[in-house]
Amino acid sequence: MRSETWLCAAALSLILATPAFAQDASPRLLPSAAAAYGEYQSEVSTIQSAPLKSSNELDKALNTFGAQNPDQLSSGWIAYSAMVAAQDKDFAAAVRDIDGYYGRERVMTGMRNDVGYARTLKGGEKALQSALAVNSKDAGRISSAAAFVKDQAYKLQDVTWGKSRLKDAGGVAGKLKVNAKTVKPVADAAQKLFAGPDLNVVLASAQGQGQASSVWDKISVFTASAPAAALNTLVPGAVGSSSALKVQPKRESTANRIVTLAAFHVLEADATNKDDVKAAMKDKPTFDCIDWSQLQLQACVSAAYTRADLSFCLAEHAIGDAGACFSSVAK
Repeated sequence: MRSETWLCAAALSLILATPAFAQDASPRLLPSAAAAYGEYQSEVSTIQSAPLKSSNELDKALNTFGAQNPDQLSSGWIAYSAMVAAQDKDFAAAVRDIDGYYGRERVMTGMRNDVGYARTLKGGEKALQSALAVNSKDAGRISSAAAFVKDQAYKLQDVTWGKSRLKDAGGVAGKLKVNAKTVKPVADAAQKLFAGPDLNVVLASAQGQGQASSVWDKISVFTASAPAAALNTLVPGAVGSSSALKVQPKRESTANRIVTLAAFHVLEADATNKDDVKAAMKDKPTFDCIDWSQLQLQACVSAAYTRADLSFCLAEHAIGDAGACFSSVAK
C-alpha cells in the first residue's frame, strides 16, 4: 500500500523552490536511509485516514506493515532520529570543534570505540532530548493508528467480508515472513523529499516547543504550499528541560547511537568514513524488537480464522508492536 500522494506533492514543492538539488547524484547516507522511515510514516497517515473497505485493502495493509524489512526500517528510524539531533547548534559546534582540533581520523576512531562519547559533548544531551521528543510524537501517531485499526477489527466481525473465512492462514503468514526479508524500494518522491536542502528546516521545526503533534501530521500543508510557507504553522526550537525524557536502561545503547550518528551527520562523515556511518546505523535492539514483532504477527496470522481476525493481527502486532519498538527508547 503506497501512499505517495503527499510525498509527491511535498517533493514537487521542494523541486519548484530549489531546482538545483535534483542535480545531486550522490545522496547522503542518513537522508537516504531516513527516507524509508518517512515513507513508513506516510503509510501511517494513510491507514488512519479511513477505515479499510475491502479484503484487498486489508491484504495490502498487512503486507505494508507486516512485511517491513527490519534492517531497513530500524536503520531508517535511527537515521531520522540522528538527523533531528544534529540540528542542535551547540552540539554541532562542539562536534566541529573536536574535529578541527583532533583531526577526522582520531575523532572517528574515538567514536567508533566509544559509542557514548558524542553524547558527552556540549549540547549532546540536549540534542538527544530533541530526538526523543520528536520520536515520542511520531510513536504516538503509530499507536493511534493501531487503535484505529483495532476498533475496525471488532466492527468487521459484523461485516460480510470481515466474517469471511481465511482459506490459507499459514500461507499468508509464510508470505509475510518471506517478504520481510526483502529490502523495499523507497518511492522516488520520498527520496527527493529527504534530499532537498530545506530538509534541515523541517527537522528543526519537528522539535518545536508547544507543538503537541508530530510533524508528519502537518504534512498535508506541504501539498498546498512551498516548504517555507508550510513551516510557518510549526514552532521551531529545542525541547525544554521540564519535558526531559529518561532513557530506558535497556535502550541506552540506542540513545548513544543516535547521538553518535548525529555527530557523523554534522561532520558529513559519509563522504570520508562511509563504512563507519553504515555500521552506526545498525541498532541491534531496534532491529531485534521489530523482528520479534513480526514473529508475533506471523503466529497471530497463522491462527486467524476470519479476515476480522486478520485485521486484529494487523493492529496488534504489525502496527502496534512495531511502533512500540520506537517508543520503548524513553519514558
